[in-house]
Amino acid sequence: MFGGETLKGVKQSSRQIGMLSVVVTVILLMGGLLSVGAGHALAANVITVVSPPDNVWVTEKALFLAGIVSETTVTQLEIKGVKNNAPKSKIKVENQAFGVMITLDKGNNEIVLSDGKQQKTVHVYYLESEALRKGKAAPSGLKRFYVHANPAELDCKECHKLKRGIFNFKRNVPAKANCTTGGCHSDMGKSAHVHGPVGAGVCISCHNPHGSYNAMAIARTGQDLCVVCHQAKIEEFKDSVIHKPVTEGCISCHNPHESAMRFQLRGNGASVSSLCFNCHESKIFTKSHRHGPVGSGDCIACHRPHAGKYKSLLIASPEKGEVCFQCHKDRQQEFSMKYVHAPVQDDCNKCHDPHSSDNRFQLHKEGGQLCADCHEKKSPKLYDAIKNSKFKHEPVEKGRCTDCHRAHSSDVKSMLKKNTEELCFTCHDELADEVAGSQFRHGPVQTGDCMACHDVHGSNNTRILSKYFPEEFYMEYRPENYELCFGCHNKDIAKKKFTKTLTNFRDGEYNLHYFHVNMKKGRSCIACHDPHVSTQAKHIRTEVPFGAWSYPISITKDKNGATCVVGCHAPKSYDRNKPQIKPSR
Repeated sequence: MFGGETLKGVKQSSRQIGMLSVVVTVILLMGGLLSVGAGHALAANVITVVSPPDNVWVTEKALFLAGIVSETTVTQLEIKGVKNNAPKSKIKVENQAFGVMITLDKGNNEIVLSDGKQQKTVHVYYLESEALRKGKAAPSGLKRFYVHANPAELDCKECHKLKRGIFNFKRNVPAKANCTTGGCHSDMGKSAHVHGPVGAGVCISCHNPHGSYNAMAIARTGQDLCVVCHQAKIEEFKDSVIHKPVTEGCISCHNPHESAMRFQLRGNGASVSSLCFNCHESKIFTKSHRHGPVGSGDCIACHRPHAGKYKSLLIASPEKGEVCFQCHKDRQQEFSMKYVHAPVQDDCNKCHDPHSSDNRFQLHKEGGQLCADCHEKKSPKLYDAIKNSKFKHEPVEKGRCTDCHRAHSSDVKSMLKKNTEELCFTCHDELADEVAGSQFRHGPVQTGDCMACHDVHGSNNTRILSKYFPEEFYMEYRPENYELCFGCHNKDIAKKKFTKTLTNFRDGEYNLHYFHVNMKKGRSCIACHDPHVSTQAKHIRTEVPFGAWSYPISITKDKNGATCVVGCHAPKSYDRNKPQIKPSR
């Protein structure tokens, strides 16, 4: 254990201290105190202490003091001011390196080393772990130094190579330690996925055996420690969007020693999402309708784990569904028809939750409400009219916008699934059969323009008619009652009792339209005419609805008129040249 946490009675060898990068010097890993090569002078100081540094505080009573000298003639050093294991306080210098176990007193310790000509002084403050836990602090100006809780004698030859009889401190050997095979960390390295240095027992790849200014005697902090080996990741980490754990240090997501998961991830082994849930709230991923990758715990199907070029670390741009098409290639044609829904051109997330939702298709809201939220803002007048309509089209009433509209793109205006006629007949199949079997079609029906008479979303008129038309079969005639018809037809057709020009439905000059609508029980237009189709000319209906009954209508045309047979009166004939009726003027 490092930094004041006690290991229970086990004395470690020099290789149980941790891991240190094989490409840097021990001294550099402690903060750049020294960099020395074989045969090079050690600047002006003859004696250099590698560990512990000067003016530090520690929570360990026992330390291993180590250092180097610049003169090859120096064979021993005298040590004063601290209890030590050196015979008669004389430290042996071998190949310009020295080391000895020392025992600190509580408070400040002044360690003095001398070769007889020059001396080196190091100040170390010892603060007991218990005192630290109770809130006591070291004197200001001192920096904490972390060493192994149970240090042992170190042998320079284990980690540093000799070159021409002198230690080369610029390089160290990846010496194998017994950290995982001794009595302390023996449970480490047993998981399914073990970090390479742990498996090889080369703990000094990451931990400094001499100690470090970093907790656990880590050689470096954050990602700087990892990229010493994982250099290929350096370029990846330069992308514009960086995952927060990457900036803080890789160990937020990766266990530096071992894990049940691949890449030593800190999940439970079931899926990548178990790792992600350590930071991200799981409730946003666990609603009733889940995106496929979310359901299988495969977060990296859409997101890069370290860094990327796109927001939210997406693997591709969210614009125009590019990220979605990484998987949904089979549906790409559906998004590229003549008319494309605006959100599709922007970002699929505007309508769909990419993780999970309580609505089908992972919609942010139930279908109709989702459409309403957007279109209410884009077309406020139209939407207000629909919302306040007395009569609503059934799909609108039930929020089933996609009964008529495609959600992504369409080859028909207004994102309709089909042209108007085909679309309407999808539901109004009985009318479709009538139209197919009829010879005469009303103009809008002939052109497939149902919207000429109907408001497709909603209206204040019955049968969602775009203009008023009376429901009553009998009523007093007023032109405004037939506003719908007179939008196209001559509004004066029933204005005059006698005419030669307004209509051909006349007996001599007697206007029979005028006659029918101005009777004591005036008829509406649909008493005689079918607004959609008929098998008789002039859209004369084949039967007249009358309460629970239907009376047949049969009209036989001749050159100057016709004969009408209907269940509500005796056969009647009219002739434009030879009047059959003698109305009063």
